[in-house]
Amino acid sequence: RKLAGLTLMSYIDHHGVKVRSEAPPSELAVAVARHFESMEVDEERVIGGFLSRLSGDGAEYARQTAYFDGTASSHSVRKRRRSKNAARPSEQVAAKVTRTDENGSWILASVQRFYCDTETYDVQDEDDTSKLIRLPWNHVMRLSTGETSFNKGEHVMAIFPETTSFYRAVVSKQPVWKLTPGSTTPIVKELILKFEDDEDEDGRTPHRRVPSRYVIPVPSVYFHEEEDDVDLNHPTSTAT
Repeated sequence: RKLAGLTLMSYIDHHGVKVRSEAPPSELAVAVARHFESMEVDEERVIGGFLSRLSGDGAEYARQTAYFDGTASSHSVRKRRRSKNAARPSEQVAAKVTRTDENGSWILASVQRFYCDTETYDVQDEDDTSKLIRLPWNHVMRLSTGETSFNKGEHVMAIFPETTSFYRAVVSKQPVWKLTPGSTTPIVKELILKFEDDEDEDGRTPHRRVPSRYVIPVPSVYFHEEEDDVDLNHPTSTAT
């Protein structure tokens, strides 16, 4: 399956893969794939390292191997990665400005500043630039470049036409990739979606066209990192 952007950056940072600072996700994915394919694995060393961890009786062995405990990024590494990928001043973003997750809780905003030490943003609502809103890093998502692939049936968030709020939707038709003049990288200019709670009086949900820039992953996908799949806690023992 496709890797999330933060996962690609984690791999690139860990292995020191050389990429352009402005490289789009598609280019990062190619660089990661090429590096991975070129890696040589010393099977004896890997197996030896695994066997060296096996000690004690069978119960101790089961306990030690029931979870993964060696490759999750440290807090400082994750923090450095988030700072590196933070949105820049004046960049438009999706910002969550409510405590709940109801539709419309994410709005279109403009970044004023990112604070590396506290991992917080100052943003301005695009509809009301009179005040600053301070938000934690996981309440801000960068917008699409059109190079992110969404497939038919995928759940996303998107700006509802003629508003500046993001609502949950489903990609209702397969996106069309096109080359722009002077570019060799295909992009998707717009997506056709069906929004949640958008039924007409007959109960039918219309297809709506939205510029791809304003279509983003749902938060659980956007902020997901592969190492979060790993259970780093010992399983609770149960009596038999």
